[in-house]
Amino acid sequence: MRSATPSAAGNASVPLEQRLFVGTHGFVAALEQATGRELWRTSLPDTGYSIVTLLLEAGFLFAASGGHCFALDPESGAIAWHNELKGLGQGALCLATTRVPANASADPIPQHAAAAQQQAAASGGAVIQ
Repeated sequence: MRSATPSAAGNASVPLEQRLFVGTHGFVAALEQATGRELWRTSLPDTGYSIVTLLLEAGFLFAASGGHCFALDPESGAIAWHNELKGLGQGALCLATTRVPANASADPIPQHAAAAQQQAAASGGAVIQ
């Protein structure tokens, strides 16, 4: 398995919230937001030149491409684990978690639905129950 290739020294001095993660053609790269400087680049094995879907969550940068799912270290780009998702094909993948942001309610979907219903009623629209 190929490892991450750092592009410049001092990557640890760039906090995660100041990084931009880019996925394309079977690669993931971390850039410094302020300058565009590449901090690291990782090849995702066996994915070809597929689209890469990314999700930063729970201390990992999850990457999905070409029917494979990876967990990367967002600091270094090193691959922590790789799941080939055998039998699920080679198409594009979507990623999701159940984490609720700290500033959101514990039950965001009903609140969203209630807000939409209130807005529709206020504008004279129909409210579907």
